[in-house]
Amino acid sequence: MTYFSTFGFARQKQVAAWQEIMSDVYYSLEINGTSSDGLRGTIHQFDIGHLSITNFDADAQRVFRTRPRIARDPEDAFVFVAPFREVLYFSQMGRSGFVHPGGYALVSTSEFYELSCPDNFENWTVKIPGEELRRRIPNIEDYCACRMPNNPAMASIARNHLRSVAMARKAGPLPNERAVAQNLVDTIVLTLDSEANWDGAKLAAYRVRGRILEYIRSNIHDMNLSPASIAEANGVSVSYIYKLFRNGDLTVGEYILAQRLQAAYEYLAVPGRSGMTVAEAAYAAGFRNLSHFSRVFREKYGLSPSAVRRRPT
Repeated sequence: MTYFSTFGFARQKQVAAWQEIMSDVYYSLEINGTSSDGLRGTIHQFDIGHLSITNFDADAQRVFRTRPRIARDPEDAFVFVAPFREVLYFSQMGRSGFVHPGGYALVSTSEFYELSCPDNFENWTVKIPGEELRRRIPNIEDYCACRMPNNPAMASIARNHLRSVAMARKAGPLPNERAVAQNLVDTIVLTLDSEANWDGAKLAAYRVRGRILEYIRSNIHDMNLSPASIAEANGVSVSYIYKLFRNGDLTVGEYILAQRLQAAYEYLAVPGRSGMTVAEAAYAAGFRNLSHFSRVFREKYGLSPSAVRRRPT
């Protein structure tokens, strides 16, 4: 076990120290403290086989995995985050919401995300290599950011398994740690798989859908992006594009809108981009009409674009 803490740092240096700790433990991240009175934070890290398990206990903060950070440190992994005390806010891939103690969220390190928490927040996490989860679960990105509801019974099993493995490792080395780690991954896979069942036909369609979703995310800044342009670029019919989205939680138009809002949110919320105006953020995300952007942004996030831009650092 390795222990990290901001205790011992002067208050004015704690946020910078915490950002360095977080980036060392997980991967390159940006931290935005919400208080001018420093940032208390501790992390206990347990390396078990090929997995990294952490217990995180800290003051209020906003954590960003930004695109420049991804380019600088392109680690491909998925992080299973289970709050134990207080509520976690998440935003990734056009989806956002809150996870309460007893639940979990899965996030991808290869996509922009925000995770925010209040004071006195605690969670347990396990970081799993991306290639491993992709072998086990088709279209694993569809499970990120709580696209489908948690299965409460399996969520309880997973979080208790995660914590019990870490506590056992804290007491000393475990016999056959590779097998212990693999067993934990099996539990995480079962937990995620309990959200939905896949047959062969559905699996094939979701593989194509994954390619379409990636195309949309890569071209979201194009104001002319539409079902017709997406179909033409991917060699399928417009009707097939609509069919791929028919059984999902969003239509193709709603998904494009969600991705545009996610891009604009990133421009406005991420530290270091505060010089971008609301209008610039809207147009960079592919919106043509500023009043329409402001209205749908407020409906999505419960805040105006300018309010997100002014949120305390």
